[in-house]
Amino acid sequence: MEALNAAFVGDDGKTLNIESIPSSTVQVTPLKSEIDYSTARKRPQIGAALAAAFSAFLLGTTLGWPSPVQPQLQLQIAHSNETTLKMMWNIRLDDDQMSWVGSLMNIGALFGALCGGLLMDTFGRRFILMTMTSPYIIGWLMITLAIDSSMLYVGRIIVGFAGGVCSAIAPCYIGEISTPTMRGIVGFFFSLNLASGLLVTSLMGLWMDWRWISVVCTIEPIIFLIGLIFIPESPYYLVKKGRHSDACGALCWLRGSNYNIKPELYQIECRVQEDSNKAYQLSDIYQPWLLKPILIGVVLMALQQFSGLNALSFNAAEIFRMADINFNRLICVVIINAVQVTSVVFSSTVLVKKFKRRALFITAEGFACLSMLCMGLFFFYLDPSNTQMMAHFKWVPLTSMIVFFAAIGLGLGALPWLISSEVLPPRFRGPGSSIIAFTNFAMSFTVTKTFVDMQRVMTHAGVFWFYAGVCLIGILFGLFLLPETKDRTSNQIQDGFRSKSTS
Repeated sequence: MEALNAAFVGDDGKTLNIESIPSSTVQVTPLKSEIDYSTARKRPQIGAALAAAFSAFLLGTTLGWPSPVQPQLQLQIAHSNETTLKMMWNIRLDDDQMSWVGSLMNIGALFGALCGGLLMDTFGRRFILMTMTSPYIIGWLMITLAIDSSMLYVGRIIVGFAGGVCSAIAPCYIGEISTPTMRGIVGFFFSLNLASGLLVTSLMGLWMDWRWISVVCTIEPIIFLIGLIFIPESPYYLVKKGRHSDACGALCWLRGSNYNIKPELYQIECRVQEDSNKAYQLSDIYQPWLLKPILIGVVLMALQQFSGLNALSFNAAEIFRMADINFNRLICVVIINAVQVTSVVFSSTVLVKKFKRRALFITAEGFACLSMLCMGLFFFYLDPSNTQMMAHFKWVPLTSMIVFFAAIGLGLGALPWLISSEVLPPRFRGPGSSIIAFTNFAMSFTVTKTFVDMQRVMTHAGVFWFYAGVCLIGILFGLFLLPETKDRTSNQIQDGFRSKSTS
């Protein structure tokens, strides 16, 4: 392909020689200090982001599956009149086995997260997302046809691996295909799909057998694959691989015919050239411009998980049982998941446009802290023998859980993923996303597998007060250490880290 050598003047006043923009596609013009995104169409960006974010819906069904099926898998029935075939299909798990079923998907996700960054930089974001439909289908088939706990374990690890890969890739893809003004809105799509997956799974748990729930989960990856067929690859990846004509086509598809792609294409080309000239090394991890973004992402994921997010999602039905709620506990699970979806929609359509990322994060942590304090107080004063007192405070567990999952939808669920993808340097985005996603699933495995053990050591009240303490730390982190990324380009964010490290 014919390439064009040209000199441009960048924002810093230096002359940059840029090569390999196809002359047949793009006319060379000097780059302005700011790119005008006002003429870029929003609908294509929303469509592409939704298609990629549907991977979070698959992850949500995977995360939400244990809670509604737990009563069925742990239901004790008499086997005396059952045939051998019926006994084979009626799997019954004890508490320890059920905890492994709930947490083992995080082990698969750990390895998936580590592989995701390397795979997406080698083969492309969209292509790897498409290939992950295969392990999803294989894993869910094993769960659907399971005849003992070991098949459930293996199936959960396989679907967890696919979820880990997608979690490392999808937020990066969404960040790379969206304009700065749209990045906050489409960045919430990942959290919205995750919450929707949890809600759909809990709804199915009201009336479906756990095997039929697994059948539906087996079909969902096919929908994901169909959606990915119609969207383009990331322009950044295409330019990085020298596919400039395809990058132009992808930008035209994403921005619309009325948008001038030349300045943005030049910006991507400059970034790719800079990244290729400064290939990252292992020693770069100690440089402030890279260490700080990674630490921010890791801390955000640790705060998210140790606030009790996945521990409460996995064990929601069991928590309502411990609180001795007479109301159908599976309906309670549906209610809190519906609240989470509603709050995500409200946050992504209204709040993210008006408020800064830091303000939303601090507010979400505040509500989560308050709800966990109330849950701890309820279990601390829980006295089943005092029926009159318990009758007056039966509303506390459900209300506290509603407030907590509203806080998750408000920003505690989405913002750690969104901010992490925004602060990472583009040339380290693949490995950095893997490190951050690995941290998330490692923390998730820890809190879900140790939830029962923590209750034994710290009591029910102590566990929720521990989560409240972590939320308080999150508030302090948001106030003093979390950078603001709203409406800032990748270059501006990275310049902020470099200027701070220099000073």
